[in-house]
Amino acid sequence: MRQQENQSYQERRASYIDGNTVRRVQEEPRRHSEKVHEEYIQKQREERERKQRQKSARAAARRNREQALVMSPGYVMFLAVSMMLLMSVFGCYLYLQSELNSHMRDVTSLEANVMNLKNDNDAAQKKINSAVDLEIIRRRAMGELGMVYPNKDQIQYFEVDDSDYMNQYEDIPER
Repeated sequence: MRQQENQSYQERRASYIDGNTVRRVQEEPRRHSEKVHEEYIQKQREERERKQRQKSARAAARRNREQALVMSPGYVMFLAVSMMLLMSVFGCYLYLQSELNSHMRDVTSLEANVMNLKNDNDAAQKKINSAVDLEIIRRRAMGELGMVYPNKDQIQYFEVDDSDYMNQYEDIPER
């Protein structure tokens, strides 16, 4: 204990230099109860500020909710017209999409019909080609109708231009 008193005496003496004139005053160490009291006051102040901020935030939110509930007739009309316009655009889009699908189905069925007709034509052509025997036709033409192969002097040659077509203005002369 005596040591503690000496220490506080030493601390008090350190602030005096050259007599009783004080050049620099040292702060007295605060007591523990003062620190606790200041911290308590600081916490109360912060708590009040926090509550005030919350209160003002709640009031602002309430005002925003009230403003959101109030809509002018002009704004309501604008929203109604916008929704009608949007619904009509969506309706047109759906109609065009269904028409496109319908046309695509029609095209697909027509393509299938064309393929079936081509296959039928090819089958009919093969049937016709296989039904005609050229040897029988040659024998009948030579035997019953008296046709013969031409001689070399009966064959006439003529020149044709390299064009894709030819116009015939006169009959080909016979010899």
